[in-house]
Amino acid sequence: MEILEITRQKTYFEVHTEDGVYELDGELMRQNGIREDADIDGDLLLELHDRSRYKRAYRRACYLLDARDYSYVMLYRKLMQTYNDKALVRKVVDHLAECGMINDRRYAEKLAEYLVERKRYGIYRARQEMLHRGLDKALVEDALDGLEDTAEENLPAVLEKKYGRILTDPKDYKTREKVIAGMARLGYDFRSVKAALEDYFADWDEE
Repeated sequence: MEILEITRQKTYFEVHTEDGVYELDGELMRQNGIREDADIDGDLLLELHDRSRYKRAYRRACYLLDARDYSYVMLYRKLMQTYNDKALVRKVVDHLAECGMINDRRYAEKLAEYLVERKRYGIYRARQEMLHRGLDKALVEDALDGLEDTAEENLPAVLEKKYGRILTDPKDYKTREKVIAGMARLGYDFRSVKAALEDYFADWDEE
């Protein structure tokens, strides 16, 4: 197979032949003496194309993981946006999972703590956020187990911070309904919010 033209892209080279265009890593090109007007075996060119794409996808994945943690599904989705090749992306992500660079259980535990302790979401909202990131339901439940008390303890502070300025009248039930709806969006259940409101106004009356 004759190489008709080689064009440089940002991170790889496009090798043009009569059969199509192949994406090659510069190092692999040098190692295999690939240049314009040279002849090359078609099977070898396809192998180098696949190896080059894997190498680029793997580097991209490592770059992403240097910046933040990802679940298996989230990293898969992110790489698919660039490479749109299910077999390639799955191969890269599977390898990263095998060597421990991505670990859904570890990711779920850290995310649960972040959502409940720092973002101060209720358990329901935290659960939805975690499932949205592609985590297995059982892993999500395990990670959230034991954080229910933390969420309950956070509720009064969240209520005060977000709605203290409008909670000025214990008999303003329209405002109460608005607050309950807002807290529900943060993942807190109706019964807990209602109890927190009663405590809030009890403290307010005492003051």
